[in-house]
Amino acid sequence: MAVTTLAKPDYDVLNVLALKKMAGAAAIATVTGMEAGDVEGRLEDLANNGLAVVAGGSALPTDEAEPALAATAAGIYAPIRADDDVLALVGRFETTNSQFLVAMSSWQQVEVGGRKVTNDHSDAGYDEKVITKIERLVGRLEALLDALAEHDARFSTYSTRFASALEAVDAGDHDLISSPTRDSVHTIWFEFHEDLLRTLGRERAE
Repeated sequence: MAVTTLAKPDYDVLNVLALKKMAGAAAIATVTGMEAGDVEGRLEDLANNGLAVVAGGSALPTDEAEPALAATAAGIYAPIRADDDVLALVGRFETTNSQFLVAMSSWQQVEVGGRKVTNDHSDAGYDEKVITKIERLVGRLEALLDALAEHDARFSTYSTRFASALEAVDAGDHDLISSPTRDSVHTIWFEFHEDLLRTLGRERAE
């Protein structure tokens, strides 16, 4: 059975949907920069082609979505996959990603008496040190995001989202460090990593 390939705007919509697992048109529009009405129409078309399910104001990708995204990305992003400068930055990202995971663990847990316990965020000094480290790690992504944006401008939206989340964190909304239900630093980072792997045609390392 032939795998569907997508027009670029349809790829962008389905890609965000796959990254978020479930989302409404408004949330997808915010990330893609498209009008919500345009996203709704594209979701309907994707549903008609068996790539998404739309119900109750939200959409979910089907099992056929991932093969279509992979096939389309192979064509759209062939220049990125052959760009030595981007690939060098990707290599550095692997180290940064490992450091980010450690920092997120430090945010969620602290060591007390040799044991890891849930961080109750009562130590403001400790939390500020972790936030500073996370901000520095996000800053290290800028070169990679800029290089990717030279191939596809949509990658610049990650910089905007990171900036908004960190601005809110600096204003005291520390929920935006790791909330799984908001556009937190952790959520954006996770989505970017998945997006990067799809762009490069790579699998996540176990």
